[in-house]
Amino acid sequence: MRSEHEALQELYLKEQTKKEQLRMEEEARELREREIEDKWRKMILENEIEKQNMIQQLTEAAQIRASRGKGRKRKGGKKKKK
Repeated sequence: MRSEHEALQELYLKEQTKKEQLRMEEEARELREREIEDKWRKMILENEIEKQNMIQQLTEAAQIRASRGKGRKRKGGKKKKK
């Protein structure tokens, strides 16, 4: 009777250990997934910010070029004589 009781306790302990191990593995997997998702969101946000900055820079450059006008270019591409 006592050996049966000890065997059942051991079996129960093994099952609990296995369940706990599976639960810990699941938590670790979920944590890794959250970290990856956070990194992905951060990367997307950074790319969007870079894109907006580039658009702003190009817009400003286009406005500067437009404000200078076309009268400043030399004809023929020749060097200026001394």
